[in-house]
Amino acid sequence: MRRTFWSAVTALMFCPFALNTAAAGGYASSCYEQAVVPAVYKTVNQRVLVQAASSYVVQQPAKYAYQTRQVLVQPERVTYRTSPAVYQTQHHKVQVKPASSGWEYRTIKGRRILCKVHYPAVYQTASQRVLVKPASKVAVRHPAVYSHVKEKVLIQPASSHRVQKPAIYQTVSRNVLVQPARTVWQPIRAKGCR
Repeated sequence: MRRTFWSAVTALMFCPFALNTAAAGGYASSCYEQAVVPAVYKTVNQRVLVQAASSYVVQQPAKYAYQTRQVLVQPERVTYRTSPAVYQTQHHKVQVKPASSGWEYRTIKGRRILCKVHYPAVYQTASQRVLVKPASKVAVRHPAVYSHVKEKVLIQPASSHRVQKPAIYQTVSRNVLVQPARTVWQPIRAKGCR
């Protein structure tokens, strides 16, 4: 209703004498008709967020391996072995009674005669235990004894790290109204209008 009112006012402004002239049998010098100018749109590209940025934690478990290791079972040691003394029995002649001389009576041909008599030395074989080699200590070296064991060892400790996921955007196209549709008066050539 309001638009119709203003359209009529505009028509009177552009053709002030049209009504009077037509009523008086005159002619119209210019004519106008209402026309609708369509709305004007333009396509714009807009970057929109599809998925927000996020992060998550990745856990890395510890890594182990088995390795063989040499272990000492018994250290090197030295013991001593006793060697007994070595003895030997030696035999030698020992003079028990030295050579001597003395007087003694003898009967020779029925006669008692005093004679000087020589007595030889008296010897006896004696045994004697002689030390050939004294008792001693001999050092005996015993080398160290080793064994091999398999054991589980840590190669890399457990760890964690955060992974960042960037935001995901997408470009979308949409129509934007630049100028709305409007009604205008435009000149026309018609019968009765010069």
